[in-house]
Amino acid sequence: MTKVDGQALAAKAIAARDATIPKEYLLPKSAYPLPKNRRGLLESSGIMKPRELEIVDLTMIPLAKAIADKKYTAVEVATAYCKAAAIAQQATNCVLELFQDEALAEAKKLDDYLEKNGKTVGPLHGVPISIKDHIRQKGHAAPCGFLYAVDQIAEEDSHLFKILREAGAVPYVRTINCQAVMHLECRSAWGETLNPWNVDLVPGGSTGGEGALIAMRASPMGVGSDIGGSVRSPAAACGIFSFKPSIGRVPNSGAETLSAAAGYEGIISTLGPMGRSVEDLELIMRIIADAKPWEYDPVLQVKPWREVKRTGKLRVGVLRDDGVVKPVGSITRALDYAVDKLKKNGNFEIVEYKPYESEKSWDIITKLYFPDGGKLVYDSLKKAGEPADPMTDWIVGQGRELDRDEIINLVAERDRYRKAVAAHWQKAGIDCLISPVGPTPAPQPFTAKYWNYTSYWNLANYPAGVFPTGLFVDKNDTKDDYKPRNEQEKEVYETYDPVKAEGAPLCLQVVGYIGHEEDTLDAMKQIVDAVTK
Repeated sequence: MTKVDGQALAAKAIAARDATIPKEYLLPKSAYPLPKNRRGLLESSGIMKPRELEIVDLTMIPLAKAIADKKYTAVEVATAYCKAAAIAQQATNCVLELFQDEALAEAKKLDDYLEKNGKTVGPLHGVPISIKDHIRQKGHAAPCGFLYAVDQIAEEDSHLFKILREAGAVPYVRTINCQAVMHLECRSAWGETLNPWNVDLVPGGSTGGEGALIAMRASPMGVGSDIGGSVRSPAAACGIFSFKPSIGRVPNSGAETLSAAAGYEGIISTLGPMGRSVEDLELIMRIIADAKPWEYDPVLQVKPWREVKRTGKLRVGVLRDDGVVKPVGSITRALDYAVDKLKKNGNFEIVEYKPYESEKSWDIITKLYFPDGGKLVYDSLKKAGEPADPMTDWIVGQGRELDRDEIINLVAERDRYRKAVAAHWQKAGIDCLISPVGPTPAPQPFTAKYWNYTSYWNLANYPAGVFPTGLFVDKNDTKDDYKPRNEQEKEVYETYDPVKAEGAPLCLQVVGYIGHEEDTLDAMKQIVDAVTK
């Protein structure tokens, strides 16, 4: 059997990606060496015109309005974002593929339509949208972070991607996710994606490319997937907004990962939006519901978007410590700041909340992730002679291969656990809760091993979103003088260093009740307004 040269294949894949970056968008030599915080490169590079910088500073909804009002053409908006994405790629290694010619052709069609008909094709008319690696797009590869699949071209769009295109969105870039789509970091055969706020830190994962791209203002809206925190972790690490819905609200068809066996439903990933405002996330969710995806995908819930009519104060639970790994001081500072703001606002009732048996959650979900013991993952790596990332070995090693009876019993245990979490929530009588997204801000490479502040809600199947507080890690934040309760907590506290994490954004999570996406986003808007304005 001929041995596959994984390094040669990786070099070829990287060269093919780099060839999609127009030469005129390459950073000048004067830009090097690049700073640790690279978010200012759009301005300092000299590549983007003032009007283009004005465009990328807009969040999605104002941008869509400006295009509809003909302040900007879809072509000039697409051009601005292609330039920004090229710069972001050079700054953070977040891009799998940039396809400017295709985007400009699509944008031109939209401009012509608006000029001819005097109306837009939909609410996202001309708005550029970025897409995570494994979400299928006709004519493009979706390798799922695996080198062997780099030439497997999708024959049709994923269901969600089709909905967004029909609403007028213009795809222009596909972003990197980690190997096997199962880390809270972002490394693969295409290299390591960096955090634009501090390149010594990870951008979260698995949707780390989207997180870095949006934080660089190189995308107004992206789409990722979440099975353990994969849209929330990057949002928290990169200081942006994201939302993970409950299972059955957003179509997954065409966004399956190559690391999960077809037909296995022990734990299901959900697709969700990532962007720069809660309002933008809400609009994306509304557009999806308005498309009635359940008419084409029988596994989805028949749930039209519902208007929220809330009366009285919002009863907010505060989850400070999950009982397994206490958040470090920087996170505690952000949570205390937010809770103090909510208390002073007058429109919130604050309730201290302790989660139901957190440690049990991690034990169940890690067994559900790889019931084949990781065989599909390692077989996929072997096809291209690709070495396993240490974090791939780590997460696969959290579980083991299960037989049929063990899988049946584990799924039954999952369902019992979900019922217990729901009863615990109802007993607390809360509308939503606010919590850390993880025990630390953006971590250093190879250290993002505690997922349970996010994965808990995947197992429970509750909707959850992330927002930036406007606070950042300060080098003067003191390293906690704390005696760890267990080995997991000890590892987190030993690897976190506020000096090395200086400048990392501090974000929080808002969780709502299962199936109540509308109420969760409404609560998130109220909380963000109270905390950040």
